[in-house]
Amino acid sequence: MKKQFKLLALGIMFSLFLIGCNNDENSTPIGLETQQENSFSGKMTIRNHELSYKVNAINELDFTASVKIDHILLHAKVQYDDQSIDFDGKSAVLTLDQKETLLDLGNEISKYLFKDKSVEDFTMAEFTLLRLLEYWAKSPSGFPHKKRSITSNVDPNYALKSRNEGITCIKKNTYVTAEYDDDSGNVRESILVNGNDCIGRCGSGCGSFFTIASAWTKDCLDHDRCGRVNGGSTNPFDSECGDEYAEAADDYLFGVIRGCRGR
Repeated sequence: MKKQFKLLALGIMFSLFLIGCNNDENSTPIGLETQQENSFSGKMTIRNHELSYKVNAINELDFTASVKIDHILLHAKVQYDDQSIDFDGKSAVLTLDQKETLLDLGNEISKYLFKDKSVEDFTMAEFTLLRLLEYWAKSPSGFPHKKRSITSNVDPNYALKSRNEGITCIKKNTYVTAEYDDDSGNVRESILVNGNDCIGRCGSGCGSFFTIASAWTKDCLDHDRCGRVNGGSTNPFDSECGDEYAEAADDYLFGVIRGCRGR
């Protein structure tokens, strides 16, 4: 009887060990819950911040996305057919640490998606989440994420005349006039695109994990230059640049689709 009990106990322990191994094998570093062509979601903790993310396809070209960090919920409806975005963050303001955590989340998701070094195979749901994560993470200091709608209906060949060009592609290694305003008034400067830490690219600097899915546009150049002048090259979140940040939203999401590859 004792021998049978011992064998039973060993069998249970072995089964629990196998279950534990299987759970480790099935777990992901990004807390993945759903990964399908039309849905991508998960939960995880980074730098003591509780995070959850979810993207769902309404149809082939329309998506809803939400990211929650701590008590803050950021929501967006992205419509690629008419290139519009509806944002709603309940006027929440992200701290610098929270914004850096969103970049870390994007980094972890990118490392998971492109672990085999291939950057050709990703879904529109995954692309939408990555672009929104980086855009939200680049919000200026004190920027309230209010409910707002953006529609990009400007022809991509529109000349560089106004402050908000819709989406205007720019080429790397060419000079383009950056335009922004701060306490000194309206500023116009001729800037070498890509000349300083990938200035003009919609997103983080050179070497970013988002490089394959980023556009090069005039509005992003304006925001980059404004942030570097007013916030320093290591802190582009300056509150002086809120309007430039708002104007660059469609560039982040739709610039690549418009063909703004910097070439």
